[in-house]
Amino acid sequence: MIVVTGAGGFVGGLVARELAARGEPIRLIVRDAGRAPAIVGAEVAEADYGDPDSLARALHAGDRVFMVSMHQGPERRVALHRSFVDAAARAGVAQVVYLSFLAAGPDAVFLHARSHGATEQMLRESRLPWTAVRNGMYADDMLGWFDPDGVARETGGDGRMSFSYRPELAKAIAVTLTQPGHDGKVYDIVTPPPVGLAELARIASEVTGRPYGYEPVGHDEWDERWRTLGRDGWELDAGHTSYEALRAGEFDVESDDYEQITGEQPLTVAQVIERIAEG
Repeated sequence: MIVVTGAGGFVGGLVARELAARGEPIRLIVRDAGRAPAIVGAEVAEADYGDPDSLARALHAGDRVFMVSMHQGPERRVALHRSFVDAAARAGVAQVVYLSFLAAGPDAVFLHARSHGATEQMLRESRLPWTAVRNGMYADDMLGWFDPDGVARETGGDGRMSFSYRPELAKAIAVTLTQPGHDGKVYDIVTPPPVGLAELARIASEVTGRPYGYEPVGHDEWDERWRTLGRDGWELDAGHTSYEALRAGEFDVESDDYEQITGEQPLTVAQVIERIAEG
């Protein structure tokens, strides 16, 4: 059985549907059964990363598991991930495929990349067969970097970033869960090419015919705007460190892993924007 955690979310739902389309037997893990996608023949189990008893009921020996990452601050995220990895080890699952982030590791500039690195390390130490599928910022949300007037006002400088298209992440994850040879591998699934915000604005303008632009702003201006939006604590730290990482080149990743895994060429940044614009 293939288990999909976070099946009520965006990536988890796409993974579940991709596996179902391949005719794979799946069990969907959600915190609320009402949020599980309606997939014919799929089992549904209610469980929470922080509830070991519920995980013991949802995970079985021999399962192959997609482990989604929790959207939490680093301390809470790592604790929840530890709970899940320990439960998976106790259950004797056959494989864990973890949704990680580019450049994950203890020395990463980006706050979330450090907690993803901690999770990869605990998987490594668990002795479970595991694979990490690392994504960048989501390509599906590229136009969301621009304000309603079409201008991106960010602190990214001239840094370039690699995006990841969610449907391609789902396909890569499905392959790693259903085909042999992926244990111990770390894959970067990215949408070519890496782009800076000025280049992203140019591509978006060319593809959509609407004007987009980039106006770099300072740290204080960006901070004030995010605080006005109600962001604070770890969310604010994640925002600041994401731009520090962008300027440092941490998000500038080129990889042919998607093609190697699936045998297909990934969509380009321009092609994804075209799809977004077409709705």
